[in-house]
Amino acid sequence: MFPSFTGSTRRPRQVNLSGRNSNPFAATASSRQPSSAPATQSTVAHAQAERALRQQERRRLPAAVTIQRSWRGYHSRRTARTAWRRDWDAREETDHLSGAPRVIGKSESVPYKSEAACLHQLILLVHFASPGDRGDVHRLQHFARRYRDSVSPPNHVSSLDLWTFPLLRLGKFIISVLKEPKPPATCVNVPTLLELLCAVATAVPQQLSSYSMQYYGVLGTLALIHGKEHQMDVCEQVRLGIMVIVAPLRPKNSRSADAYKGFASQFLRVPDIPVSMLRILSTEIRIEDLTLALDSLLTSPPADSLLQIRGRDELLWLTSYFLYLYRSTKSHHPSSVDAIYVSVLSRLISPLSGDIASRIDANSNTSSVDTVTSASTSPVPRSPLPPFVRAEVMNLVSQDHVSSLLQHAATPNVSTDELPLAERKKQISALAVYALTLLRAFPRKGDEIRMWLFYGTAPAVDARKSSSIPAIKYYYNAASQTKIFSLVQSDPTRAIGLLNPSARRAAKEPVLRGRDEQWQIILLFLELYPIVLKVMDDEEFLTGANATDSNESSTRRSALALEQVRDLSLFLKSLAFSMYWNASEIAGVEEPENKNSIAEYFSGNLAALSDHHPDARTPRSQEVTIAGLPGMTVQYMKGMVTGLLRMIYERE
Repeated sequence: MFPSFTGSTRRPRQVNLSGRNSNPFAATASSRQPSSAPATQSTVAHAQAERALRQQERRRLPAAVTIQRSWRGYHSRRTARTAWRRDWDAREETDHLSGAPRVIGKSESVPYKSEAACLHQLILLVHFASPGDRGDVHRLQHFARRYRDSVSPPNHVSSLDLWTFPLLRLGKFIISVLKEPKPPATCVNVPTLLELLCAVATAVPQQLSSYSMQYYGVLGTLALIHGKEHQMDVCEQVRLGIMVIVAPLRPKNSRSADAYKGFASQFLRVPDIPVSMLRILSTEIRIEDLTLALDSLLTSPPADSLLQIRGRDELLWLTSYFLYLYRSTKSHHPSSVDAIYVSVLSRLISPLSGDIASRIDANSNTSSVDTVTSASTSPVPRSPLPPFVRAEVMNLVSQDHVSSLLQHAATPNVSTDELPLAERKKQISALAVYALTLLRAFPRKGDEIRMWLFYGTAPAVDARKSSSIPAIKYYYNAASQTKIFSLVQSDPTRAIGLLNPSARRAAKEPVLRGRDEQWQIILLFLELYPIVLKVMDDEEFLTGANATDSNESSTRRSALALEQVRDLSLFLKSLAFSMYWNASEIAGVEEPENKNSIAEYFSGNLAALSDHHPDARTPRSQEVTIAGLPGMTVQYMKGMVTGLLRMIYERE
């Protein structure tokens, strides 16, 4: 009657196989998770997908609007340029010239009927022209020939306000065309474009000076290319190149400094500029403005400084060109130099002193250089200096030039008492850096340079006195008036922080302003005074300080008073004691702790002591550089101070 009745009271098991996972290993993984985990994950993923879809839909409309706006702008600009090109070509056709963009010979160029027509064509040209379009480059060259025959600068000076902006855009377009990396040789006629660029720079020099870096960068690149092709000696190209170069430099306006900065940093880096071009440039430029421009470039922030953006070879060429231009401009005063010139030259030569010292005699010592390089670890030999660079650099160590440094650089155009103290120290510091750099760059001529500096004289402190001050007394007065001289003389431990401001003890002392400048003045005196002691006898050393007659010998007039010698000796003793006793602290090397007992020093086991502390008494103090001068280390200064102190005590 009930076929499903089995006699059991338990409900039969219901098994639902829907949604079964075919993975046989899924049972183990799913048993460790809640039963609702797959449903929760799928719900979250679905919500995320819907959210991303809604975000995409919200962005779709603004993106479409932006794309359409950009396309409409591009299309309208392209259409306008095409219309302007047709209008420009049509106007050229009305003058019975070819409207096709091809190069037309000089014999076929016809001037414009009026300046208004020329100005209209110029405005159209600068609105549609593109540097990458070959047809526009042909149109530019065609316009250059017609502009040359149509407009002369005196005719449109009165209406220059109408021409200023179009001419400025024309100059920028010419620079962009010449700046192309590889323009086709049959497309760009460089002399024609340079002639037009010269006319533009002559018409609007003040406005174009704002783009002097790009302007002279292009001229430098062209000069480098033509120099490699041996075409720079052609008279016509040299004449045209000089006209383009000096066009922004001739007028004196509010932006002349920008023009000279571009000329100095971009064009004077080109190697092998012909001497004939440099000779003409020396008569066209203002050397004072060039010196001020270099001074401004060298004092810029480190990221923009000329020393950071130029390589060593480019700095060598820049320095040699500057020396030639200055020497040629000051030819009527061959031995005169001014303070700014000395300051600029010292900052240019200071980072190059190592290269000059190693490459100055490479031509005469080729065999020795090759031998050294083959035996050393560096297989690359040092290349010699170019002949022009070597000739100009060697002019720095002439006797007239070095001897006149003090008289013309320390006190230019005014007596010493008329200058403020800060300005006087700045000038003496610049002179000291320059003299010390010469000693580092020309080590073989070191004694000659010191002797020439010793024979130099400075104007008297009192302008009413006609007698001059010997160089040694002038340097001593400047060095003894520094704060470092008095501090070290009174307390030897103060030399630690003055020699190395990063030393641990220096952190407790106040920062001394002008520390490097003061050290530079002192170091110059320490370099020169031993020369005086070598040529001075005992009688001049003891009685020469009272000599006031100008007919006395230079050594007798250069002798210091005994009180000054006493103060100098006290300064040297304090400085030498600190450099020897506190050498490890000055060098920034921690003195190793000596754990040996006193008995071990008498046991005779010296080998164990030396093995335990091999470098305990020899800290590496030579790594510290003084006053930012290359090669002026603590180790070098230690030997210089010790030698000078020994010479003074031999006299006593």
